Amino acid sequence: MRVHLMGAGGAGVSALARVFLARGDEVSGCDLKESETTQELEDAGVRMFTGHDPEHVLGQDLLVYSGAIKKSPELDAARAMGVKALSRAEMLARLINESDSIAVAGTAGKTTVTHMVGHILVTAGYDPTVLVGDGASARAGQSDWLVAETDESDGTLTLHHPRRAIVTNIELDHPDHFRDVSAVRDLFQWFIEGLPKEGLAIVCADDELARELKPKARKITYGFRHDATYRCEPARPFPIYRGLELLGHVNLRQPGRHNIQNATAAAAMALELGIGFDDVAAALQSFPGAHRRMEFLGVFQGAAVYDDYAHHPTKVRATIEAARELRHRRLIVVFQPHRYSRLDALMHDFARAFTGADRIFVLDVYSAGEDNVSGVQASDLAHQVPNGIYVGDFTKAKEALEEIVGPDDLVLLMGAGDIKKLGDELAHKV
Repeated sequence: MRVHLMGAGGAGVSALARVFLARGDEVSGCDLKESETTQELEDAGVRMFTGHDPEHVLGQDLLVYSGAIKKSPELDAARAMGVKALSRAEMLARLINESDSIAVAGTAGKTTVTHMVGHILVTAGYDPTVLVGDGASARAGQSDWLVAETDESDGTLTLHHPRRAIVTNIELDHPDHFRDVSAVRDLFQWFIEGLPKEGLAIVCADDELARELKPKARKITYGFRHDATYRCEPARPFPIYRGLELLGHVNLRQPGRHNIQNATAAAAMALELGIGFDDVAAALQSFPGAHRRMEFLGVFQGAAVYDDYAHHPTKVRATIEAARELRHRRLIVVFQPHRYSRLDALMHDFARAFTGADRIFVLDVYSAGEDNVSGVQASDLAHQVPNGIYVGDFTKAKEALEEIVGPDDLVLLMGAGDIKKLGDELAHKV
């Protein structure tokens, strides 16, 4: 089959590209600009184009397009030629619905949990297909097992009908699509109700909205809460209990209380599938971490440089707490807000999310194609954050870092935009 993917540089579409390649399909793709991801796809065997062109769909059997693409001459041409056209979410739903599937959903943690579940299943010999939204960790397996990260941002979560699901938490993260957090909760309830009665719902006991979800399927909880089915504690190595029974301890490399919670979610799913605790613990001990999740990039002026995708107040707070567990003299943060609508709606929460950082440099907002309807600016956030300084662009950020960073400091870059480019420059990877 010949498949063309529009927006192939995106995390979700690039993961699908790897699956099509592994299946032996002839795969091409395009994106508006070249990136690390498009280069990796080209190296893997995808014929890549820069820009969109109706000629890209000539002779194709299937067109898969990013949900960010609403109108395009390429799409119009495909439909006029009778080429089957599916959005990324529709294609993912098709894979989930036809597989022995595990879907991972939630506002925060879903990328890491998906990767962890996939890693445990790979280690246990299940040979699953794993679709992780970090743009780097997807794999195509040969079995019927599928572990997939699912996205709530545009409401397409309702397309997915897996046999099993994990819900990590429920918060308002996409005010451009949801009026309030109750609308987000309703979407997750719809999703969890869609699980079959013989299926399995694993939800986080520590998150009130997730905990209150009511599936028809069997419901299991996990977390730090005393009454969780699978309970963890904030220690290293950390214990996991099933009820009152101590199953054992897990020695996890990734720092942060939130990663103990993430690992417990993955462990709960694996244990419910019948994988032994010792095998689960060994797999989690060897877990390499997800791309752009507290990822070590290198050293700048004697300071360790880490990069993280955090772009929501809860994620920012958790990432800073995790960074503080690592050896450092001062914690220096560079933050790139993602989307004007998110910054405007969550400004108050963002202003309180950087506690624990010694200095916070704030870059301009990465718009992700959004118009600035509210007029909010990144400098507004910098003025509200204690120890916050507005720097604007990468050049000024680097100049500010050159003046302040010294040996044994920890430089933490956060944001869902293109801030990793700055990190690669600091770590001399460009």
